[in-house]
Amino acid sequence: MSIRKKISEQFEKPEGLLGKLAGRIMSNENKELNEKTISMLKPKNDDDLLEVGFGPGVGIEYVCSTYPSCHVVGFDVSEEMKKQAAARNQEYINEGRVQLFHGPIASAEKSMQFDGVYSVNSILIWKDPIADLTTIQQLMKPGARIAITLQPHEKGADDETTEEISKIIALYLKEANFEQITETILDLKPVDAVIVTAVNPV
Repeated sequence: MSIRKKISEQFEKPEGLLGKLAGRIMSNENKELNEKTISMLKPKNDDDLLEVGFGPGVGIEYVCSTYPSCHVVGFDVSEEMKKQAAARNQEYINEGRVQLFHGPIASAEKSMQFDGVYSVNSILIWKDPIADLTTIQQLMKPGARIAITLQPHEKGADDETTEEISKIIALYLKEANFEQITETILDLKPVDAVIVTAVNPV
């Protein structure tokens, strides 16, 4: 296996030394995307938020620093990412505002209920996006918002790739019975990104 392929795979499930490198890269690349995605949720005081695929914890850090009364629960399939996110957000973990879990969203306790859910550059590596979104919907309060963001990085990706992915994510959300689905294209480099938002039915 080439070193290029090994590094590429680290962005799906980061592990070991290459996983540490992938985490640093994601911290830089996803910072703006996290901020824009979270702002689409319009968090209110004391909201409980869920991040699926939290990576190195940049989005969680942004929530806690910008919305000081919100709480965040995160799920990620990478143990290395959990370590990095915990180190980045140790202060908020100690305050009881952040909980991090290693595992798929399917492992979440069904008693958890959230006011908002977000995921950045993660959904296309979920094994069964519709099933996972259905699980997520069950964890959301009536009327809660979800924001799914993706900026394609695969070789040959362009703005048309982003448009296609936008339609796919919207279809996933529709199949999972979400409502008020909206696609927002972000003019970014090297290619556009998309944020798809939806609402859990009341």
